[in-house]
Amino acid sequence: MHVLKSKKGIGLPAVLAIVAFVLGTTATFLSYIFFQAKLTDIAIEESENYANAVADVRGALYLIARDQSLDPMYISQLETLMNVDIEQFGTNLYTVSSRLLVGSQPVRSYLTGSVTSLNTYDSIFKYTGGEPTFELSPLVTPSNLLASYLPLYMEKNFPTIASETLFTDFQSVISYIRSLALAGTGFSFILPNQLQTQTNPTAGGHWYVNGSVNIPRNKSLTVPDSRLLVIDGNLTMNENSTIYGNVIVNGDVILNGRGNSTQGIQGTLYIKGNLTTDKRTALGTLDRPTFVFAEGDVVIGNQTTGYGYFLARNLTAQQGNIVITGGAYTLLTPTINNGVIENIALDYDAFYDYAIPTEIAVESSTEGEGQTGFIFTTPKLG
Repeated sequence: MHVLKSKKGIGLPAVLAIVAFVLGTTATFLSYIFFQAKLTDIAIEESENYANAVADVRGALYLIARDQSLDPMYISQLETLMNVDIEQFGTNLYTVSSRLLVGSQPVRSYLTGSVTSLNTYDSIFKYTGGEPTFELSPLVTPSNLLASYLPLYMEKNFPTIASETLFTDFQSVISYIRSLALAGTGFSFILPNQLQTQTNPTAGGHWYVNGSVNIPRNKSLTVPDSRLLVIDGNLTMNENSTIYGNVIVNGDVILNGRGNSTQGIQGTLYIKGNLTTDKRTALGTLDRPTFVFAEGDVVIGNQTTGYGYFLARNLTAQQGNIVITGGAYTLLTPTINNGVIENIALDYDAFYDYAIPTEIAVESSTEGEGQTGFIFTTPKLG
């Protein structure tokens, strides 16, 4: 990376006082340039540290999964080889953490070699997430939910296609769908303009969109029932627009608002990055709740109401007239002034239509039980 510095020449002043002033100013300016360059170096180093830390953790995970081993001697050798720390976190559950820190934090993933299947309603969605007895396995992530749902979707819509079933992270799901679209098998390969310039932007089938999508104000985005729209980029919605249906976004989702405009989400979003909404956001209804599964953070604006379920690294709800009926499940404590109201009418039989798997694989809660199988989470900071 080259840092370009602009230089501005000045003529010799007529008097020594001005010379002294200019020399002093120049020294200050050069000091500032040096300081900025050091900040840039630090940013680059931290960025490189992050990439290297992720590579270390991911490499260790793949080796463990390949060798199907959590033997203490093997783990000790792997820690040295990959520059990671592997520690037991709970029954049949381990953390794999980078020794190379990003800032003051490691990159970390959770891993198990003994899996069992959980009913997603009984173990997750019948709770609000705020109950003292509620516990969420670290292996319940948006990536793992999506990886559990996609084979069901493929079997129902494309029974003649031998579907991939072993996905390691969010990107592996996207890459698989992209390969199908490029081959003209099942999914159609679409450019962003083919969607966002429509009078009523609607996914005409099983669509993979190659790039970020920006839906203009006063237009909504519709995905027909029993379909998935896959966006390989960011999704931006503008004033007075609503998302209807099930969407996978390999990036961030942003709902922009202005004045008294109202934006909405009445569907299911799988998001690799973050969700940010403005004020006056309408979530789903009793008959069709909203589900947001974000690998990153969720920040919702004030005056957000409706039926909604959120699974994310963190959830922050800005102050003001926020009433959510459903659930909030995060690694950190969600910031919602009014909390979340229980939804006793959630329809378990509609989970497929909601793009939610009814079962998900997690670590076995009993030592020596469960099936041998290695699953892990996407490496993340913190």
